This record gives sequence, C-alpha cells and structure tokens, in this order.
Amino acid sequence: MPLETVPSPTVGVLMLPGQVPLDLVGPLQVLHSAQRMHEDLRIRYFGPCETLDWLGPLALSGIEPLPRTPQAWDLLLVPGQYRQGIDPSRQPLAVEWGREHAPVAGTVMGICSGSLLLAEAGLLEGRRATTHHTLLSRLKALAPGARVQGDCIFIEDGPILTSAGISTGIDTMLHWLTRRLGHRLTLAVAREMVLYLRRSGHEPQLSGWLEGRNHVDERIHRLQDALCVRLGAAWSMADMAREAVMSERHLRRRFVAVAGMSPHDYLMRLRLQLARQLMEETPWSLARIAGEVGFGDDRQLRRAWRRFESGSPHAWRACRSSESGSA
Repeated sequence: MPLETVPSPTVGVLMLPGQVPLDLVGPLQVLHSAQRMHEDLRIRYFGPCETLDWLGPLALSGIEPLPRTPQAWDLLLVPGQYRQGIDPSRQPLAVEWGREHAPVAGTVMGICSGSLLLAEAGLLEGRRATTHHTLLSRLKALAPGARVQGDCIFIEDGPILTSAGISTGIDTMLHWLTRRLGHRLTLAVAREMVLYLRRSGHEPQLSGWLEGRNHVDERIHRLQDALCVRLGAAWSMADMAREAVMSERHLRRRFVAVAGMSPHDYLMRLRLQLARQLMEETPWSLARIAGEVGFGDDRQLRRAWRRFESGSPHAWRACRSSESGSA
C-alpha cells in the first residue's frame, strides 16, 4: 500500500470509546501549548466513531474516520481506555488498524492502558514497555515477548513510547517534545503549564517526584516555584528570604521543618535533576550543562553529585547511553 507523506511535525490521535480523560487531555495540553509557540505543529483526531461519550453528559465530536492509507505521522498517540467503556464491536477494528498503520509513524505513544492496545497489535514484542501499575500482569499476558517494567513512569524503546498513564502522560509528551522540537520549547511549555520540573522516565511510578513539596506553607511553595523557574540564577540565602517574604533565620528553620531539607540542599537537588535530564537528552558537555542549570562550572556540579549521588556524572551518563543503545 502506498505511503502518504505528511508534512512534519504532525500528530495523529486515536480516539476510542472509553477514553480516560486525563490520558487524552494531559498530553494534548502539552501539544496545544507547544502549538501556540510552534505554528507548524498540527494535530488530527480520528477513530472508528464520529462522536464519543466522554464525561457524563459531555461528548466529543468532530472525529475523522480512521485513515485508510498509512501516514508518516511524527507521533501517533494512543490514550488509555476504561475497560468497562471499551466497545467490543469496534475495538478489534482499532487493533487491526494499529497493526497496519502504527509501524509507519515516527513514534507511537501508548498512554496507560493504551499500551495494552499496542500489545494486542503486536507492536511490543521484543521491546521494553510499561503501563499503569494495576495493568502490568495484563500487559505481560498480552505481550509475552515484551520486557515489561513496573518501576518507571515511561519507557522509550526505539519508536515506541509507553507510559504509566494518568498524569505521567504529561511527562511522556514533554519527553517526546524535547526529542522532536528541542529543550528550549519544552521548558517554555513546562513553565506555561506551571510544572515544577519534568520527570524523566526512570522515576518509579509510585514514588513522589515533588520531593519536599508535601506541605501547605504558601510562602515556601512560592519560593520553591521560583527556584524551579530560575534554577540558573545565583541564589543567595538573602534572595531566597526576599522571595519567601521572611527573615533568613526563619526561612532556614521553616524550610527544614516543612520540606525536610535546607533551602540550599533543595536547590542542589533540583539542579542535579535538571543536569541528569540534560545529560540524558542532549550531547552537551558537562561544563555547558553545569552552566545551564546554575552550578557555574563542572567542578561545582561534580561536588554536588558526590553529595547526593553515587559514582560520577560520567559513569551515570555512560550507563544511560548503554541502556538506550541496547533498547
């Protein structure tokens, strides 16, 4: 069958009965934010039904028919479905369509139980994959040849991205956006969406990414937000105290009490997290990364690494590169 060329970057969204709202809306919010900053990004919605029941009396309409000709999407997005909402008369059609059409997409992204549909279509055999932690056994049964992992929020293996679902669909889409359109655009999108920092795919599904944020102190949250947005700034304790609108002495005591660490250690952890992401997602030198995240030079980055991490930045990066190469 001839392949229709689609101008890039173009995203196709597979719309199916029983769709989980946040599996769809979370990744789409990332795309729509990016769309306002990158006018060439186009999104199309298609499926076996023209309309979908969605949230109570709300319905989704304007859905295109499933394309008959395989199209070279930059990204094919498959959101998850509630099991009780799946239409058994239409699901086999979606699986067969995916089996034929998904292989020509640049990237196929299964969010939550969307990974199960990819498994039914035979797209996960021999690949690493994940899904929601309650669906891991089902994924293993549907794709016995896949290497199913439950200790991460998303996995990229070749052209296939699978996600633990719900809020992690946002992280997965930000990851793809970085790969496709670059770190600067993705950071701008994250800031617009008021995301503290993007999670990489290596965080366990059930662990808290927002370390030190499980409190209700508005002033400390305001300072933490500011630190996340301006990681590269030369933050002094006086600067932090002004941002939190409290004295330096009170800030030190209050921050430790509610966040479990000092303001300086919190800042170092944030900078190290962004440094790890840049080490994984860019070919930049350690010196450039150190400057980008606010360490100043690679010596300060290495010093902070020794405090909070094991091994060395070089060894960590080499290990991640090895894992990606064997995927």
